[in-house]
Amino acid sequence: MKSSKIDYRLYLGILLAAGLMYVTFEYASVFWYLYGASMLFLISWVVLNDELKKQFSILKNIIPGIFSGIILYILFYIGALLLKFIPGNFDALVAKGYGKYEPESLLIWILLVVAIVPGEEIFWRGFVLKRLEHDLIPWVAVFIMATLNGALMLFSGNFIIALAAALASVYWGFIYIKRPSLSLLIVSHWTFNLLLLLVLPIY
Repeated sequence: MKSSKIDYRLYLGILLAAGLMYVTFEYASVFWYLYGASMLFLISWVVLNDELKKQFSILKNIIPGIFSGIILYILFYIGALLLKFIPGNFDALVAKGYGKYEPESLLIWILLVVAIVPGEEIFWRGFVLKRLEHDLIPWVAVFIMATLNGALMLFSGNFIIALAAALASVYWGFIYIKRPSLSLLIVSHWTFNLLLLLVLPIY
């Protein structure tokens, strides 16, 4: 442990995120719009309560960002194939999640690009993970951040969606620990979403 000081801003931010995710998943018909609004709110929270790291230029992060996004997509693709052979009907849960939350309009894609993806990276990696690092060794901070991220996705009622969010958070969390650049993570996240939801959807 590095410090015994209680980080009230971190705890309050997580509570705010939990409340926003609960409301967002309660109204599935306007899920993406509420999610976009929630991420914009959380970005505002971070801007008002923290100083974002600005290491590494975006030009240097385009190639590693795209590459890391492709790697994560490949890992998820392999995982989806393995689920077909695991008892428990997990494969059907994944397909159900895809069907329920699939982006269906250009406006939703715009929200993903300008609000949702940047918001998730700024809040979970640039705020939560960074502040957890003040008190914990890096790998512990990553797993706690990922667990919290996945736990909030349980409001979806779909365990596989929550697990996927947690696993992706672990992946991006360790990248952030190694190279603390939000621009790299945002490019990686954009690439992953583009492949997963549009170019080469798994389901």
